[in-house]
Amino acid sequence: MDRMRLLSMQLPPNSNINSSTGNTKGKISFIKRLALGFIILAGLGLLYVPAYHSAQGQFSGFGDISLPVGTLGGTDLIASIVQLRGWSYNTSRDVSIYIHPENTTVILTPKRICNNTSYLIILICSAVGNINARIAIRNTWGNQSYLDTLYGSSIKVTFLLGQSDNDTLNSYAADENNLYNDIIQERFYDTYNNLTLKSVMLLKWVISNCDKVRYIMKTDDDMFVNIPTLIKTLRERPKSTGTLIGSLICNAKPITDPKNKWYTPKYMYSDRTYPSYLSGTGYVMSSDVALRLYKAALSIPVLHLEDVYITGLCAKEAGLKPVNHHGFSYIPRNLDICSLRETITAHKVNASNMYTVWNKLKNFSTNCKNYIKTAKNTPVSRISRNIGYFLLKGRIHNNRCI
Repeated sequence: MDRMRLLSMQLPPNSNINSSTGNTKGKISFIKRLALGFIILAGLGLLYVPAYHSAQGQFSGFGDISLPVGTLGGTDLIASIVQLRGWSYNTSRDVSIYIHPENTTVILTPKRICNNTSYLIILICSAVGNINARIAIRNTWGNQSYLDTLYGSSIKVTFLLGQSDNDTLNSYAADENNLYNDIIQERFYDTYNNLTLKSVMLLKWVISNCDKVRYIMKTDDDMFVNIPTLIKTLRERPKSTGTLIGSLICNAKPITDPKNKWYTPKYMYSDRTYPSYLSGTGYVMSSDVALRLYKAALSIPVLHLEDVYITGLCAKEAGLKPVNHHGFSYIPRNLDICSLRETITAHKVNASNMYTVWNKLKNFSTNCKNYIKTAKNTPVSRISRNIGYFLLKGRIHNNRCI
């Protein structure tokens, strides 16, 4: 706000200074002018506040509003003002507006991918341009010919995409689906802050196209999935219903730094901590759980952090409890062969490393009999997502997820 400077006031002439009457009138005049100045400043301030918020509503990106730290209350106030790109405070967060639950919204979809004997479908969230990552997965752990040889047609791998603003890339995706029959593309722009929409679209697609499948896995295209170990784990479960397993994260606090990748403004989430949730890098649910999560999502305002939203907020609303399993991890794994045999997921595996891990796991000559296994089912409490998924900051709470 531009500061208003008060004009210098006219003093009475010297001859009147010694006059008590003149002196009194001068004081009254000074007080009136001073009061008028304060009234004007107060009026300008009242006009400024609504004008500021009206202008503020036009911005929706990080850093659109530049405020020096400390001038208006420090970082807490800045965090409450800076809005999330694509999800400004006046943007509707009603999932139904974007998902269109009553309509078919797919642009591309695989043909006859599920049937009555389907056991597991793995849906890999991938960006339209991540062609090399998809090729690497098709040639390694997600190779459909290899899976068909081991498990018949009961296990399928598909890739879930949004739309790109690059028509050439969208055309490539269509060509991929014609060639491999494994691309699902939905009608929303594929951005990081739209990952929640992608995950809800995933649930919608599964319910509409694979309602007979027993298990659904959601993962990302920088993940290596050890399918034999995953299948062994699922088959050992006493029952398939009610399954929601992955790498459990507890006591995570919303990040209020607008420069952080996982920044969450208070208008999107105001509680002190998130509910316990599974890392979005990889988790498995049964088909009944997918339906319950989807129904819950239709009544809960969007939170852009998809794993917190789906396996935390929606799971809580649906009365579901996400469960930790030691085979899942969002931390990059030690890529030695014995460690890999014990894992279900390994994070941050690029296209070239996919082949390295794949070739190691195919080597059955290594004896891992004396390998020391990692502790099982002991979720570590974390107080923040602001760790790049690697380092913990601050004290670790002793309480585990309940």
